[in-house]
Amino acid sequence: MENSGERRARNTRARQRYEARQRKRAMAARPQEPDTPARWRITWNNARWRDVSTMLADWAWHVRHNTPLPHVLLGMGGVLAAVLLLSLFFSPTIGYNVWALGLRLEGKTIDEAANALQTYWNEQLLIDLMFDGRVVRQVRPAELGLGINALEIAQDARALGWAGFPFGAEVNVNVLTNFGRAQTLLLELVEQVYQPPYEAGYAWENGKLVAVAGKASRELDVMLTAETITQSALAVVKNKRLDLLVKSTPPNVADASPYLNAAEAFLSQSFKLIGYDPFLNESLPWTSSREEITRWLAAGATGLTLRESAFRPFVMAVNAQLKGSDKPRYLDERETIERVRQAIAAKQDTVYLRVRYLPTTFTIGAGDWGQRISRKTGLPFRLIENVNPAVDWNRLSIGTVINLPSRDLLLPEPPVPNKRIIVDLDRRWMVAYENNEVVFSWRISPGRPDAPTYPGIFQILTHSEVAYGSGFSLCNDTGCSQWTMYWFMGIYEVVPGLMNGFHGAVLLPNGAYLDNGQIGNASTFGCVMSNNQQAEALFRWADKGTVVEIISSDFPPQSDLARQAQELITRTLSGL
Repeated sequence: MENSGERRARNTRARQRYEARQRKRAMAARPQEPDTPARWRITWNNARWRDVSTMLADWAWHVRHNTPLPHVLLGMGGVLAAVLLLSLFFSPTIGYNVWALGLRLEGKTIDEAANALQTYWNEQLLIDLMFDGRVVRQVRPAELGLGINALEIAQDARALGWAGFPFGAEVNVNVLTNFGRAQTLLLELVEQVYQPPYEAGYAWENGKLVAVAGKASRELDVMLTAETITQSALAVVKNKRLDLLVKSTPPNVADASPYLNAAEAFLSQSFKLIGYDPFLNESLPWTSSREEITRWLAAGATGLTLRESAFRPFVMAVNAQLKGSDKPRYLDERETIERVRQAIAAKQDTVYLRVRYLPTTFTIGAGDWGQRISRKTGLPFRLIENVNPAVDWNRLSIGTVINLPSRDLLLPEPPVPNKRIIVDLDRRWMVAYENNEVVFSWRISPGRPDAPTYPGIFQILTHSEVAYGSGFSLCNDTGCSQWTMYWFMGIYEVVPGLMNGFHGAVLLPNGAYLDNGQIGNASTFGCVMSNNQQAEALFRWADKGTVVEIISSDFPPQSDLARQAQELITRTLSGL
């Protein structure tokens, strides 16, 4: 058998004969060139380089004449396929161009892919919640009750092997849903996206008032949207978008034209809103433009009415102004809306609004104790106790802050704005005003030192031509006697069921009159006593709700009328 050395030698001799023939042909076919200068001629003196050159030439000739190229290429392809097949079975990573949820997972182990998917889901993926073409909120999938099994997705990606070569392969993702969680989030959005129905109203166009048709509401359909999430969870995740589904409610009145003439007449007058502060006897006027008032109008079932959604920002703006002052005042929104609605329906051009007071605080100073705080603030002590249940009134410290209730507790009735009674406890005098004019002015008897009359701002709450009272000073072993008061008007409770107020003569159990009917001493049990005839006149003049301002050295005048009364009393007493 021929060995490889003999075959190589034979092939070498054949190659040499072939190359010799080729050189002869080439030399015969081309002109002779001049000798190459010595400095450029390559000289093969080194035997090692000659051997290498010979070996390379032998190998090239052998491949060209004895090895079939297709077989070589096919062999190389087989080797490559074998390598790929082995990597498929033995590599721990995910194959080329495999992805899920928009993330390429190639080259990752199952754990690495699962962690990447879970991080993307929890921290990076945001879903736009769309309502009427606008983004109302961006949320994480979990907030919508959506979840994934990241490990299962990674395992499925690994199982795809090289299915992603060369065009890519996407893992089918199963998105988990929680209907209850989705419903909870959607319920949180109901108020945010709600657009109430627009009741038919009015607007100005080129200086002319025109009727504007009503529009249906735009409301979030929670149940249908939640069902869409559960049925199309994967699409929501892929699109990163959820269109909130809408339902509508038609307006009560769609056509405002029947009341167009009434609206024109109403807007032709000057519509005024006046806030009244009964504590300060202060009127606060507010005005608005014709265009703003027009936006307040809506067509109701039987005539013009108030459009609450348009009027409410006005109330909020007024309250921001009131609360920004040094007095914690505000307009009650519900009460104000109802008053304005009634005025529009009655075609009135002026609305009087009650200015109310917020609760506040009081900082304890030197010499302050329960009853003194009461007299300083004009609040009965029992009301202060009620809002400070944890305070030990026998151990007050300077700097301690206590709560004070709203002053409105003292004026539970609608105040009469044009009447006011001023009582000066220090000078023991009373002045009554109507429309800023003095109606009554006379001496009074306030409460005795052990049963003082409270200073503060109160109002007439009750009327009784005859009333009865009693006190510990009239008690003995057989019980307590009563006295009789004429022309009694209650103004505040000392304790529940026991009122102090105005009255005339007091008939004692022994048949005599208190102070023998004389006025001017501090002799009552907390009431304000007048001459009997004067008390009757006051009784018949003072309507329920008439404001009573009782001032003293502890509680100075709060209103302009109280300051005027104080000056009047000073002049009167100086002239006596």
